[in-house]
Amino acid sequence: MYPPSALSLPEMPRHYRPGLDVVRLAALLPVLCYHYCIEAARLGFAVPTALISRGMADWVELGLAWFFLLSGAALCLQWQGRFALRRYLAGRAAATYPAFWLGFAALFLYGEVLHGNNADTPRWRVIFSLLGLDGYLTPVTVTFYKIGEWFLGVILILYLVFPLLLWCIETQLRRRALAVCMAVLAIVWPLICPAPWEAGHTVLGRLPAFALGVWFGSFLQKDAAPPKWLAAGLLTLPLLRVTAVPRLAVLLVLASVLFWAVYAAGQQMPARFCPALRRLAGWCYGVYLVHHVLLTLVFLRFVARFNLPLAGMFPVYLAVSFALAAVLTAVSRPLGKAIKKLA
Repeated sequence: MYPPSALSLPEMPRHYRPGLDVVRLAALLPVLCYHYCIEAARLGFAVPTALISRGMADWVELGLAWFFLLSGAALCLQWQGRFALRRYLAGRAAATYPAFWLGFAALFLYGEVLHGNNADTPRWRVIFSLLGLDGYLTPVTVTFYKIGEWFLGVILILYLVFPLLLWCIETQLRRRALAVCMAVLAIVWPLICPAPWEAGHTVLGRLPAFALGVWFGSFLQKDAAPPKWLAAGLLTLPLLRVTAVPRLAVLLVLASVLFWAVYAAGQQMPARFCPALRRLAGWCYGVYLVHHVLLTLVFLRFVARFNLPLAGMFPVYLAVSFALAAVLTAVSRPLGKAIKKLA
């Protein structure tokens, strides 16, 4: 019998929920598509206007909202009723930092060490990168940002907030207080977010989605359906045409409804496809890390150099992104296991 390879299909957990992995992949696709199109347009490729328009940006926002909803829900599903701070922190660090550190180290070695890039930037600022906050802090200070973008810093800080959110959903009174605070934050923050930040690229801008996801996770924990009144969120769709209403808040409401629709559809996934689905979903974080730098530094230059069809190369770009993510995930796994042992 042959030993399993690094790319062999994973064993399925007893209570595997394919719907969550379908949401994860559905959240990733618009981000990859939009970055592909917008970066190609910047390099002079002819890109259909619809693919870099406000409508496309809204699709991306739905995907991002799904990801933060999913993150909160998955953490609640894992930790509600059995939370242990030390194991939780070690687990989050093990899941997040190893792949990021390895990817950053490779790019830092190539750019700063071998080619002398950013020679005027004080080397102590690499601490922002070690903490995973470089992309998040780039709008307000000089960093050695390479990969991870604003998203990584936001999700890392939200991981620190999660224990408080988990405590808040334990009683009805605290849940209601949290709901009011998050509703106010979702509406007000996009209006008052200071420059040069973008509201959707900040912790406060994503906290409502993450908190709502934690609440969703409590329903998943009980295998219960969400409240039927949640479907009324679809009635907010016309508000996208009202400029006075924060678009981020409206899209979060719509994403919350569609989250359950996509999850329910994903739960119908035939069992024979679930191992492959779980493997692909397990590489999504790695894809988030590598896809943009792959696109701008290598892939689009290759497409332009050989005059290849932009649309036809998109599936190739997806395949290469997932392949790189698979390698990064496999190489970083031993470091992740070592971090987990600290708990």
